[in-house]
Parts: sequence; structure tokens; C-alpha cells
Amino acid sequence: MGELVGDVSLVLNVLSLLLVVIGVFGRRGSSRVLLRHGYLSVAGLALKILTVVAAMIPPLLLEFPIELQDFSIFQMSFFVVKIALGIAGTIMGLICIVPWLLKNREEKSCDKVRRWMLPTLIVWIIAVVLGAVVHLGEIL
Repeated sequence: MGELVGDVSLVLNVLSLLLVVIGVFGRRGSSRVLLRHGYLSVAGLALKILTVVAAMIPPLLLEFPIELQDFSIFQMSFFVVKIALGIAGTIMGLICIVPWLLKNREEKSCDKVRRWMLPTLIVWIIAVVLGAVVHLGEIL
């Protein structure tokens, strides 16, 4: 069951990242295109949060405390970096998206959070890659 949850979690994380990437590369143009960019980003963040809450936090709280004592220093460091980047990416995504969501449709703009967007995307990519390495490579 744990392997299936890990597989589904990885697929959903990659899908959430793809939604954001599609939104990023399709953001140039009309206000309608920019709205699509925003809504794709919202969908990607919502999917990421759903995946974290449903598939990542339960094993972290129930299974990993027992396994942590067997981790090498490398495995523990990798695990901590993966979790820290995942948390940072989620918080950065919220910083970008929540203000946009709170605006009326006519006022939706990313001007005040634009500087957060590229770093957020980079952190998300690294976090998803590290998650894939952990899951597929069975580092932990």
C-alpha cells in the first residue's frame, strides 16, 4: 500500500509542477491568457497541498519516526533538505497565489509578487526532483 501511495504522490506532484510550468510558459499575451496562467498555478498549488496532506504527512508522522534511527547522515540530510524545500515551495506558492486569488477578476495582477515566481518555480522543481529520487531511487 505504501508503494502505491508513493507512486500516486509522485505522479500528482509531477502533475502539479506541469500545471505550473504550462502556466508559466503560456503567460504572455492577453489578460485572458494571464488569467489562465493564474488558474493553472492555483490548480497546481491546490494539487500540491492535497498531495502533501493526504499522502506525505501521514507516513511522515506514522512511519518515518521509526525509520529515522536507521538513517545515515547522508540520508538524514537528504530527507531534511527535501522536506525543507517542499515546505518552502508551498509557502512561496501561497505568497504568490493568495494575493492574486483575493482580487476581483478585473484587478487580478501578479505585479507585487512577480519577483517570487521564478524562485518558487525553481524550488518546486528541485523539491519534486528530490522526491522522485527518494521514491524511485529508494535513497531513504
